Amino acid sequence: MSSAERRIDSLGDIPFAGEIAADIVLYSKANQQLARDMASELDISSERARLAILKLKGHPRLAGVNVRARSFLVAYRLKRARDLCRGLSAEVVKFSLQYRREFIEASPPKKDPYKGEVDL
Repeated sequence: MSSAERRIDSLGDIPFAGEIAADIVLYSKANQQLARDMASELDISSERARLAILKLKGHPRLAGVNVRARSFLVAYRLKRARDLCRGLSAEVVKFSLQYRREFIEASPPKKDPYKGEVDL
């Protein structure tokens, strides 16, 4: 199992029981770090892929293929994926802040001790 698969599986292992606010923060931080790392890798890979594809120019099997245009398209797709990962990272932060705003700060002070299975 690769490192990425382990990290994605670890997101599913975060229990949402007991102290939910702490679990939300942990989940958000893990998601944000994964998205940042993916964006960084895609950013590096886009340029590497473009340069590697450009080296194929003049290959006999690619006669008639515009290698420069195709390398640009591959790099463009990887950069779009990078931007999506950056957006995911930002949205996870917004998710955590929204949870805090809606549930933690909006909660009235406790009068009686809550005896349910989960707590805000």
